Amino acid sequence: MSRDLLAARPGTVLWGWLPGAVDRPVMSVGTGDTVLVDTVSHQGLTGDQGRDPVAYFGAFGVEPRDVPPDLRALAESGPAHEPAVDGPHVVTGPIEVRGARPGDVLAVRIEDLAPRTPYGVAAPRGGRGPERLCVLDPVASTGAVSDGPPLEFRPSLCVMGVATSDGLRRHSTRAGSFGGNLDLPELTVGATLHLPVQVPGALFHLGGPRYGTRRGVPGLVWHGPLRATVRLDVIPQAEVRHWSGAGRRPYVTTSDHLMPLGLDTDVDRALTQCQSQALELLLGRYGVPRAAARARLDATDFRIHRSGHGVHARLPLPWCGPVRASAA
Repeated sequence: MSRDLLAARPGTVLWGWLPGAVDRPVMSVGTGDTVLVDTVSHQGLTGDQGRDPVAYFGAFGVEPRDVPPDLRALAESGPAHEPAVDGPHVVTGPIEVRGARPGDVLAVRIEDLAPRTPYGVAAPRGGRGPERLCVLDPVASTGAVSDGPPLEFRPSLCVMGVATSDGLRRHSTRAGSFGGNLDLPELTVGATLHLPVQVPGALFHLGGPRYGTRRGVPGLVWHGPLRATVRLDVIPQAEVRHWSGAGRRPYVTTSDHLMPLGLDTDVDRALTQCQSQALELLLGRYGVPRAAARARLDATDFRIHRSGHGVHARLPLPWCGPVRASAA
């Protein structure tokens, strides 16, 4: 079983865009392999921050030696970035998963998310407000800010996806059948994201690392670089066909919930997608009788993504029961 490390450096990342089918893989692994992937937050890289992470973090009192070398390398020789055109996320990949074919599903299990620095940057969602250094307390699993209550350290990956068959790169703020900017705090350690494979090798990629988030208006995001440990498993199309149409769109499983997703900027369409996928999964993957499945959906809350890209639901796993043998 592979446990190779994919570093974030010029040549292994895209800035503001999600890899497409035309992008050459920067790593190749087999199904069932576990890989370590370094992710980078964009703080200190953008032009309005001087594209100088040493100076940017130095203004908060961070010593140059405590600024990740890969962040400095990206600032010095990494890809060009135009904020008016490009997205904010630094995306590592793509990773080829050998044997993955269109029609399969790539199951991405997050096994670990380790902070790469003892600090991050707390910023209001949408960039409307001051950015503040947030120092990690590993004992309390919180982050201290100077003018507010501590933030819970609950790391997650905002961006995970696969390449699309049209060969195009997608803007890093987009989400769809390919995954992308899902912006779900539930994509943390122990969660599994299921992505429909659209090109040979899948071309998996990830980014948008976060140390934590705080709900509210406008909300607060604690950005920070993470080393992600993920296991990549290919579920063959022969198994996926038992799920009816549920293999066409991403969904998430956690230790206690099934999370169907509807990914569309039109909320009504996203809600319809999410409800349809929830029903398909309950019927096909878990074998719940139709009447019972509809009753469970009637008792389920559907929530709009904070990114505005869709709708998700949280169904307790006891409602679902065991996975059917043909869908395991």
